[in-house]
Amino acid sequence: MTNKIVLVLVSLWWGWTALIDFAVVPTVFSVINDFFNAGELGISLFTKFNLLEVVLSSLLIAVLSFHSKKTGKGIIQLALACSAWIIVMFYFTYLTPKISSLATLWKQAELVNKMGIAGINDIQQEHQFYHRIYVGLDSLKLLILSFVLGISFFRKENDLGKA
Repeated sequence: MTNKIVLVLVSLWWGWTALIDFAVVPTVFSVINDFFNAGELGISLFTKFNLLEVVLSSLLIAVLSFHSKKTGKGIIQLALACSAWIIVMFYFTYLTPKISSLATLWKQAELVNKMGIAGINDIQQEHQFYHRIYVGLDSLKLLILSFVLGISFFRKENDLGKA
């Protein structure tokens, strides 16, 4: 039963991430003409999604921890899930708020026709730097979740993460 729960949780998380990254966000930026308005919508969306990820990833870790403690198996999946959880916590506590504040500063800089603001020489480049970190970490998170999904899918219930 544990393997089925893990499959459902990881599939949901992977699907949500793929949907937002590859469908919702590109659509928002292609439909909404105002770049900053689209960005505000994106930040709002990711803030809410990060909260869902914290809940889902914590639940996944609890299920895998229970299974691992009970059977002594599933350590690989648990370690991978913890790695993905760390990425989500980094988003939730630092990266999303940082990108949000930089977007606000970028909008302010645009209004006064300046490249730099608040001690940052080029606010657009600063924002893009943190955005690239987010994209890279999200790619890593999808890869990690793909491994957890693969392990869950190809292993028998009594062999969960035994390797």
